Amino acid sequence: MSQQSHQPSLLNRIARVLLCLVFVNAVIGKLTGFAGVAGAIAAKGLPLSPLLLVAAMALMAVGSALVISGWKARLGAVLLLLFLVPTTLLFHGDVADSGERIQLFKNLAIMGGLLLVADQDSRG
Repeated sequence: MSQQSHQPSLLNRIARVLLCLVFVNAVIGKLTGFAGVAGAIAAKGLPLSPLLLVAAMALMAVGSALVISGWKARLGAVLLLLFLVPTTLLFHGDVADSGERIQLFKNLAIMGGLLLVADQDSRG
């Protein structure tokens, strides 16, 4: 009996890259504007803002790499969700502000995509 390895379709691979572009771009922005982002985190009353920022960048970088590569994509999706859920609640919860409301719904849509990746990857 031969075992076939399931290769994701080209469409699936493109979708994973597109889903993670926002995180890859965010890591770059956080690297280049580290002090400002750490200040924004501290302004929310969170302790150890530089450490939290490094942890957030690690979650986004590793999670994106796993989702894009397709290797351990479910774990990658979970790592990205571990970043995205608290970030959304802390920084984009003001639905009275139209800009924050847009960010909230964008993040909810991305969460949906990550849940699809996690579900699809669990079916092997």
